[in-house]
Amino acid sequence: MTIKLTYGDIRIINNFLVQSLNPKKEKSIHRMRVVKALEEKQKQVADESNELMKEFAKLDDEGEVVYLDDGQPAIKDKRAFNKAQVALLDEEFVLDDKNLQSALNTVKKLVNDYGKELVGDDAIAHFTLVEAFENAEEEEEDTKEEENDNDE
Repeated sequence: MTIKLTYGDIRIINNFLVQSLNPKKEKSIHRMRVVKALEEKQKQVADESNELMKEFAKLDDEGEVVYLDDGQPAIKDKRAFNKAQVALLDEEFVLDDKNLQSALNTVKKLVNDYGKELVGDDAIAHFTLVEAFENAEEEEEDTKEEENDNDE
């Protein structure tokens, strides 16, 4: 199974998986494998975001970002920086590690069977995951159909 998510969704999805889903035993281990994979992507995005900030911020003599008195970075072109940051967070990535297949299937079942009322970020995360799993199923079916058509 291959699921596609955006970098901007990682935080709320991880929070939902960790805080709202409370599976036992093997299901918990599978959930945490997916969480760990998402955390690796989140670290990558944080590093890329920091590099992006350095491109748009004023830098000191040592090449570090200068911060204003309010703790915000001194950005030279805020509009361009915001546009670049939004583009980064809107980028899709694929979670398709072969070692995660059983874990993704478990999380898919946990998410689809989740029966509690959701609001706010949890509702968004749940919807995003359900949609990602549905899209993954559709793509798998399309791939199988194409393979069958090519075999004929």
